[in-house]
Amino acid sequence: MQGCRSLILNSVKEAKGELVFTSFLFALSIVVLVDTINLTESNVVGFVGPKVFPFAIGLALFVLTGLQIISVLRGERGTPEGVEGGQQVDKPVWRPFIQVLVAVIAYAALIDFLGFLIMGPVLFFAVAHALGATKKLKLAIIAVILAVVVFLGFTQGLRLYLPLGFDFINQIDPSVEEDSGEETW
Repeated sequence: MQGCRSLILNSVKEAKGELVFTSFLFALSIVVLVDTINLTESNVVGFVGPKVFPFAIGLALFVLTGLQIISVLRGERGTPEGVEGGQQVDKPVWRPFIQVLVAVIAYAALIDFLGFLIMGPVLFFAVAHALGATKKLKLAIIAVILAVVVFLGFTQGLRLYLPLGFDFINQIDPSVEEDSGEETW
């Protein structure tokens, strides 16, 4: 029994990096599952409610990270791979990172104002362009089609409504009241 314990301790010391990363993913899976269980459902829940996808992701993450922790403790290690099909870069390339960051910030800031059907394609286009896509017309068409499919899938299939935007057009200015002939104090 002592030999098995020392083998596990040596194994843990050797695989510390892999265990730290996998343990954080395991903890994340528990957080996702607990949050999903505590999620309140609306009265219009159909066959697929708001708990299905987070529960599936949390459960898959829980099972896979649990298996990975067991395999690391048993002595199986990941082997680092060399750079395949690319070039090794000594310094970071900041331009694509900044483009994606600006696109995500713009998306978060403007989604309620302009809606998903406008900001979804803008975000997709910006991220794909930052990652190296060159055919801009094809990229724009794919972005619009993808946004429409996602929008219809969420609103019609899952009944989870994404922001339409342009809410300011339908709002009535509260300072302008209709003259009903009655005097209000």
